Amino acid sequence: MASYYDDHSLEDPFKARKKTNNPYGGNSFNPDLSHFMPHEDTESTSSSPSSTSPSASGPAVHDFRRLAQMFGVFREREEPLGDEAHQEFLDNLITQLMDEAGASGKHGPPPASKSFIRDLPFVPQKDLKRDEACIICNENFQENESKAGVTKLPCKHHFDRECIVPWLELHNNCPACRAEVPSDDPEWNRKKREAELAKYAAEAEIDQDWMYS
Repeated sequence: MASYYDDHSLEDPFKARKKTNNPYGGNSFNPDLSHFMPHEDTESTSSSPSSTSPSASGPAVHDFRRLAQMFGVFREREEPLGDEAHQEFLDNLITQLMDEAGASGKHGPPPASKSFIRDLPFVPQKDLKRDEACIICNENFQENESKAGVTKLPCKHHFDRECIVPWLELHNNCPACRAEVPSDDPEWNRKKREAELAKYAAEAEIDQDWMYS
C-alpha cells in the first residue's frame, strides 16, 4: 500500500532514519522540525537561487515543497484513527502548497512581512486553555511544550511558532481562517490600498444618497 508521501510525490524524511535516532524512544512521535527549516550556512553558500529560502524575489519552489513535507509528517502521524477534520485541514494545506510549488509561487498570497514575523508575540502557558492545541500540528500546548514557544495571530488563533512561522514566510494569512496580515509585497499593498479607497468611496456615496433622500 502506498504511503501518504508516495500518493503526494513527497519525500519521506524518516525513511533513512534509524529508530535509535529518536531521542524520545518508544512510539513517541515528536519530529525534529529543524529538518524542514532552512539552514543559514548552506543558504549563504548556495549558488542556486531556486534552493534558497524566501528572498526579495519571493519564495522558491523548494520552500513550498518543504512545508508540504512538514505538514505531511503531521498528516501521516494521525493515520489511521486520527481526527478526520484535522486530516482534511492538512490535506487542503498540502494540496495548496503543492499547487503553489507547481506555479513557482506566482499564484496565491505573498509572504507576511518580515517585521510582522519578527514581532510575533509569545503566549505564556498560563494564558492557554488546558485542552488547547496547535491548529497545524494538533499537539496540546500543555502536554507538548514547543521549544520555540506559542504565538497567536491577530485573528486570535494560537500556533506553535515552529509551525506557523514557515507558513507565514510563504503566506500573509492565517491557515485556519485566512485572515490577512501585513506583507512587504508592493503589489499586494497597492491592491489593498485601492480596495480600501474604493470601499471608502462607496460608503461616502451611500452616506450622501441618504442625506439627500
